Amino acid sequence: WPAKTDLLESMLYEQQGFNSGNSPATFIVPCEKVSFGTGRNGAAEWLRTAYHDMATADVANGIGGIDASIGYEVNRDENPGIGFNETLINLTAFLTPRSSMADLIALGALFAANGCSNGSVEIPFRAGRVDATGPGPTGVPRPEQPLDEHITSFQKQGFSPQEMIGLVACGHTLGGVHGVDFPEIVPVVNDPTCQDLLERMINTVPKGVTLTEPLQPYPVKPSRLFATINSNGTMTMTGYIRVTFASGHVMYGNPPLTFWTYPFSVEVPLAQGISSFDVEVVDNINGVINSTLHTNGGHGFPFDDTILTQPQLSCSEVHSEGLMNLTVAIRDNSHLSSLKAIVHVPEPLLSLTPAVGSIPLDFVKAGSITGSGYTLY
Repeated sequence: WPAKTDLLESMLYEQQGFNSGNSPATFIVPCEKVSFGTGRNGAAEWLRTAYHDMATADVANGIGGIDASIGYEVNRDENPGIGFNETLINLTAFLTPRSSMADLIALGALFAANGCSNGSVEIPFRAGRVDATGPGPTGVPRPEQPLDEHITSFQKQGFSPQEMIGLVACGHTLGGVHGVDFPEIVPVVNDPTCQDLLERMINTVPKGVTLTEPLQPYPVKPSRLFATINSNGTMTMTGYIRVTFASGHVMYGNPPLTFWTYPFSVEVPLAQGISSFDVEVVDNINGVINSTLHTNGGHGFPFDDTILTQPQLSCSEVHSEGLMNLTVAIRDNSHLSSLKAIVHVPEPLLSLTPAVGSIPLDFVKAGSITGSGYTLY
């Protein structure tokens, strides 16, 4: 910790409770939740979006797959209905440099399949998908096409005729998807064997893209770490520690997991500083005390006190111009001559979803904190 997949790990596992607002799962929890209108199933539309994004893949030549090219393709006749548009718009809220739209589409399909099968379809999530910069080829199969065209299309995607039948059945398990677009499709019962086919579907990626190992929940995970400089020669370090327990209930978990999140606050002398910390978890079960020390693989959980965001001196407003004031404290003995920041912002594309752009910012020196060894910018 921290890994590049940190944010995606939170989205995947923290689907309700303390940190659930950071997960796309909030749009389709529970499975039968209708977020977008009467007669529509949001979970089904998310699964359908993932398939249509992948469906023009040519696996033999390493072209296409889950790459978010669907954002450029929503106006094609082979992609009817408004479900794609609304799925992508909802997922855009979670687009960051650490969570590509392609990964979010795959994650949405996982939420849909796992939640709407009562956990019987449990797809491991691998990260690392890369967003396309343009549309893919046409060729999404349509219900009215003859069987031989369907077979050819699915073979191009990497599925045999038998697997084609299974994937179609699994894909329409969630209840008609969007009846206005495909009234001839009827739902089928859930089948745990769908896991393999749907996992292969979301793991189909273009040549050159390498996915990570399946994400696993951290046993212990720090978050929202800050250190505030005080006037008495100390800094107050605050944050949260998430501890994983193998009991309780989290939507889409099988076996279910539950997380307990503990706030902490500790005062540290400025002369001592902070570079890392360990976490000790103490359990008292029926009078028996057990202690486990978590050291992040022996390296400690890192914390750099060279540059410290000062939350009590920072603020933002979101209702008009989106103004933000960010104040940081820089340790004087770091000998930095200037300070710059990069703010990530949506960058419009021809796609329905934006890219992640960046704006460089220069910090202005605001003055020293007397006796602290830190200067504010």
